[in-house]
Amino acid sequence: MSIRLRLTLLYTTLMAVALVLFSILLYNSLRWTFTQAVDSTLQNVAQKVALHFRTKGTLPDMNSLGDQSTFVIVRTASGAIARSSNVVGLFPLPDAARNGSDVFSTERDAMDQEAYRLYTMPMFTKGLPPLYVQVADNLNTVQIASDRLRLPVGVGTVVFTALSAIAVWWVAGRAIEPIEKVASAAEAVGESADLSLRVPYEGTDDEVGRLVATFNDMLDQLQGMYGRLAASIDAQQRFVADASHELRTPLTIIRGNIDYLQRAQTLDPEALADMKSEAERLSRMVDELLTMARADAGQQPELQPMALGPLVADACRKAQALPHEAQFHTELPEALDLITVLGNGEWLTRLLLILIDNAFKYTPAGTVTVRAGRQSDGVVIQVQDTGIGIAREDLAHVFERFYRADRSRTRGGAGLGLAIARWAADIHQGRLSVDSELGKGSTFSFWLPIYRGEEE
Repeated sequence: MSIRLRLTLLYTTLMAVALVLFSILLYNSLRWTFTQAVDSTLQNVAQKVALHFRTKGTLPDMNSLGDQSTFVIVRTASGAIARSSNVVGLFPLPDAARNGSDVFSTERDAMDQEAYRLYTMPMFTKGLPPLYVQVADNLNTVQIASDRLRLPVGVGTVVFTALSAIAVWWVAGRAIEPIEKVASAAEAVGESADLSLRVPYEGTDDEVGRLVATFNDMLDQLQGMYGRLAASIDAQQRFVADASHELRTPLTIIRGNIDYLQRAQTLDPEALADMKSEAERLSRMVDELLTMARADAGQQPELQPMALGPLVADACRKAQALPHEAQFHTELPEALDLITVLGNGEWLTRLLLILIDNAFKYTPAGTVTVRAGRQSDGVVIQVQDTGIGIAREDLAHVFERFYRADRSRTRGGAGLGLAIARWAADIHQGRLSVDSELGKGSTFSFWLPIYRGEEE
């Protein structure tokens, strides 16, 4: 059963119950009103009799006071009829009236057994025995008026219930239409796997509007997540393919040298040197792969406040031991010793060494310069070389894994160094960028925020 039908049945049932209760209340209220009108008439007739008796000392003509449905009777204390209209019924004398109280009651005529509304009023006159005026009116008038109400009230209840059902069906349809669109869109997305589909909605910002907006936002997020997942899977596939290719080369060289030594049955120093070199290269590559795997897993080193000047100076000192042919210069101001950053010494050193080593590799002749200086609320460390430079189409990819602008691969390396450097910059809330011109050299800039301690 659909929500629309359930809502229609629920609200129609509630409306029907409300209308039935209202009809019962209306019917009884009108019946009570008719009865009150009859009671008022009976009381007026009785008071006329009493007034005539008090003022003239005689009983009036009862036929002049009533009508065809009204009986007027005057009784003595014994119940005998002292005076009555031509049309008369036989009714009991209530005990409350004998005790001096006016009494309204509904009685049946002992003769025709029809229901009458009876008013009994005692009349006390000084020196005379009490008399009791009874005025009765047939309740057929009230019953007929009440019966005439039943049909219009019943028909009105049925008609308004039907109209309410139609109205609720229409309103529920309008209200649920956006929800049906959401359901249809969800089905369409499930069938077509097209996350670009959206639910159109031009209504007010109510619960349904928020539902549609939330659903569309969810599709936006799913589309973004799906895109990132696809990109991640593609990157992972490329990562595995490139890693396999890079690992295959040193392993092939090592295995070839081992086969050569087995055939030659001697220890060739040159072959051993090649094996050692490739083993070291393999070890570095495995270390880099492990680093990137930890980065993908979200592992981050602990950061703590440290002086930046000594760290940069130590990294430059270690860089002197790296193989290089270019001249190496440093331009580090003394003020760098006064700058404190929030970082990890091992990874900041490794980042700088990667940048310097990369400059050495691609600067066969010329100079490599490390300089530093303040910039806004941070400090910038630059590694500038006069080497072969990077082509413009390669600049956007130099920080990608296994990407090397040097297609010939003659300078070694697996293409992971700059990717590791970018990750190290990110975990320090820094920025790593590159400017280069083919044939003129490259400048790698690392911006790092200055640490100013905990805010008070």
